[in-house]
Parts: sequence; C-alpha cells; structure tokens
Amino acid sequence: MTSQKKSDKSRAKSEKKSAKTELKQQKKSAANAPDDGPSPAVRFAEYVRGGLFVLTGVSMIVALVLGQRGAIMSLDDVIDSLFAATAGKIILILIGLALLIYGFKQLRLVR
Repeated sequence: MTSQKKSDKSRAKSEKKSAKTELKQQKKSAANAPDDGPSPAVRFAEYVRGGLFVLTGVSMIVALVLGQRGAIMSLDDVIDSLFAATAGKIILILIGLALLIYGFKQLRLVR
C-alpha cells in the first residue's frame, strides 16, 4: 500500500471517529436539555384527574368504615348533585374539559 492510501485511510477513520463522537455529544446534550414541563392546561387536567381519584378513594374508604353499600357515591350521584347545584354546570364543564385535555395528552396531541 502506498503512503497516500494509508494516509487517506487513516484520515477517513479519524473523520468517522470524530463524527461518532459529535453525534454522541449531540444526543447527550439533547437528553440534558431542560424540559419545559407540561403546559398549564395539562397540569390543570392532571390536578382534576387526581382530585377525582381522591374523591373516589375517600368515598370507598367511608363506605368500608361505615359498612354500608349505599354510602358509596357513584358517578351518577355526583353528576346529579352537581347538576342541581347553582355552579354545578360550570364545575361539570371544567371537569369535562380537564378530562378532554388529559385524554389529548395521553394521545400525545398536547404537551
């Protein structure tokens, strides 16, 4: 092999190695990039979802402690009582909107 071919081969190896190193650094910097976190709408949706889980859990615990089956409020009972309340329709709209946003987040349509 001539010295020209050897130098071309070694230059190609070093270029390939430097390209790999640069690619690794780009991936590492992308992974370490600060994430803005979820949007305020998604945070709102997650809080409402969490609140609904808390209410359901508390209702079940109360029913277990009291030993009554009728003590558990079903979703229908909650909706009926909210619908009858003065500001209940607004609360139901907010809950529905929050669950819609949360569904979009799970489908990765919003961030």
